[in-house]
Amino acid sequence: MNSTSKALIKNLNDRVLAQSVIVETLIDIIIDNNLITEKELTKLILENQESQTKYLEELKDMQPKSISVITPTQDNTEISEMLLEGLYFGPVGEA
Repeated sequence: MNSTSKALIKNLNDRVLAQSVIVETLIDIIIDNNLITEKELTKLILENQESQTKYLEELKDMQPKSISVITPTQDNTEISEMLLEGLYFGPVGEA
């Protein structure tokens, strides 16, 4: 692993740690001020996690599938071209 990768991973770890500290602090404030019980908060978190998981599954299902297209060329041969995730990949130089 090179030094750039290590620096990126350290930066990511620092961000995750900072976010965790902030979330835990906010949860403590919410529970300490009796805005919600720990049991209710746990239930809400689990419901939101389940909702987000379902949403991500829906997004995965919506991804476009690969489509093969056969096109004739000037010398009457056929070239198979691919349409991938909204990007078109055709013969080089024939844009």
